[in-house]
Amino acid sequence: MPMLRRPFLIAVLCRAAALACLWAAATAHAGEAPRYDEEPVLEAATLVPPERLSGPGFTVDSHVEIRGYMAHFTLDTPAGPLQAQSVEILAEREDELPVLFALDRLTRSEAFTRTAGGTLGGTARAVGNVVLHPIETLRGLPAGVARFFAAPFVKLGRQAQSLSDRVAREWGTAGEKYPAADGPMTDARPARGERRERAWYGGAGAEAGRELKRQVEYGQAKREIARQLGVDPYTSNPYLHDQLDRLAWAGVGGRLSAGALLGGIGGTAAIATTMQIDTAVWSLDGDALRARNEERFGAWCADDLLVRQFLRRGAFTPTFHGRMLESLAALRPVAGGDALLELAMTARSELEARFVVNALRLLAADPTIDAGRGRLLTIGAGLAWQRADGSLLLPLPVDYLSWTPEVETFFDRPDFRVRDKTVLIAGQATPRVRRGLTERGWGLELFVRWPGAPQRASESEPAPLD
Repeated sequence: MPMLRRPFLIAVLCRAAALACLWAAATAHAGEAPRYDEEPVLEAATLVPPERLSGPGFTVDSHVEIRGYMAHFTLDTPAGPLQAQSVEILAEREDELPVLFALDRLTRSEAFTRTAGGTLGGTARAVGNVVLHPIETLRGLPAGVARFFAAPFVKLGRQAQSLSDRVAREWGTAGEKYPAADGPMTDARPARGERRERAWYGGAGAEAGRELKRQVEYGQAKREIARQLGVDPYTSNPYLHDQLDRLAWAGVGGRLSAGALLGGIGGTAAIATTMQIDTAVWSLDGDALRARNEERFGAWCADDLLVRQFLRRGAFTPTFHGRMLESLAALRPVAGGDALLELAMTARSELEARFVVNALRLLAADPTIDAGRGRLLTIGAGLAWQRADGSLLLPLPVDYLSWTPEVETFFDRPDFRVRDKTVLIAGQATPRVRRGLTERGWGLELFVRWPGAPQRASESEPAPLD
């Protein structure tokens, strides 16, 4: 019997030892800090200064979701809720509110109804039917949500040099001529399979609308109204956009000047915003602006076809074109202009377009930049500046950078295996980001601003809400 029990006893002891090892391993693993960050929900007060949290006619929701490294704010206004997908957009929306409120009062007044109200019906309806229903089977615009780091990698930077490539780029009607790549401009998009394709005729409605509006001098009226108010005629603020549209239709239909339309406000200069706007967007129509900007981009880009295609890219307004050109004039890159526009062609939304624009502005504002000697590089879906000595500057115009698997993969790219390299971050970064970048040899600058950039709350690390 003792001989029979001995193997059994050995088996029991071995099993107990194995369980003990598993328990020890599990306990040790449970005690380890998580490797990656979860994008948090933060208090608005930790991101923007107190004057941006509330004001005449608005309050900002105190809970701010960080998504795709950008802060997503909600403003409560009498006109309705307004979404702002970054600290920069929040500042713009708040600066536009006095104009919006003044226009709302004006268009509701009896004087405006008597002067212009009768012109709003027939003209707008007649053109609107054609604009809204040019083709009964018209598809909607594809959803464009910023997705900064996580898209499947597709190499950027190749120029289409063969005739077949150029034909495809100029005449192609399916697929993406400029596919998105990994990097800091594509991480908050839905997965590729979720994206709806736009039919070849999807632009017909917009083109018909533009042509009709040109014929009735709509664009000129809208730009002049925007000029007198000091606002961007290409604003993405839905409420302000609608009010400008309404006034422009009234001016066109009634042959009324901007001054006559805005007379009921009384002193438009007192409410004009202080946003930095290129005056050309007020004085030139779309065709004239494109011709002007095509020549200016031509100083930095060799591919004329690429320039023309970019200038018609919907994500970039003429206002954004002007900001890019201002930065390029300050940087004077010896190369990389075509690579910049190829990266820009992958942008699907205003937020992604702003990423490209503000990356350039961060570089142009850097006091160590070797303007006229360095070059622009695209690394995945990121934009970088390579100095003449080979060192790198990587601008990241994000509000709150977290250490995610996508960020780790991006910074582990072989392109970044250089000795001297610095990251310029417009906002904040988590301790894991700081540690991860330091371990990889990066210098790190936080809260970097370009001229006109919005103020942020402080340089302290915000605490996530429970």
